[in-house]
Amino acid sequence: MEKEGLRRSLDHLQSNGLAVDYIVTDRHPQIQKFLRDLQITHFYDVWHFEKGLSKKLQKLAKNKDCQILNKWLHAIKNHVYYSATSSTSGPEKVANWTSMINHMQDVHTHDNPIYPKCAHADRVSKDKNKWFQPGSVALYKVENTLTNKRVLKDMEKLSHHYQTSTLESFHSLVLRFAPKNVVFPYVGMLCR
Repeated sequence: MEKEGLRRSLDHLQSNGLAVDYIVTDRHPQIQKFLRDLQITHFYDVWHFEKGLSKKLQKLAKNKDCQILNKWLHAIKNHVYYSATSSTSGPEKVANWTSMINHMQDVHTHDNPIYPKCAHADRVSKDKNKWFQPGSVALYKVENTLTNKRVLKDMEKLSHHYQTSTLESFHSLVLRFAPKNVVFPYVGMLCR
């Protein structure tokens, strides 16, 4: 359904003489393939990415050996947005993102030349228990989640400028006039 709506939208834009350079959507696999075939640059919406990752991390934080992760959930969410918006290239986003693993261990210099050190000022933490211990089970599980192959691949493609939130708000308004539980033909939807 998403693919069909996108296809119709792109056809409508092209029939009116507008060329699409790039597009921001969620990470739907059919959309990815469709846009790749059309050779349109595809960026992912940061909110959808963060929401999916947060669910995995919240589930992980419920484990007895990973409860320290609860102290970091908000910071990790913020770091998703920071990595996406402060970086312009895919490798820079990934380098910025993977620096979080060191940061959670109170290490603020990194081996990656693209992102050699954290951008924040040096601080002394009052809570010594918030840092992950190197080699701990919790750190191992969190690192596997944050540096998963798919997470890193998707991090490269996060949009650094635009989000889908305004379109989501518009669709919320449209649902008042054309609810999903009432079936309308295409022309009926267009009229409503």
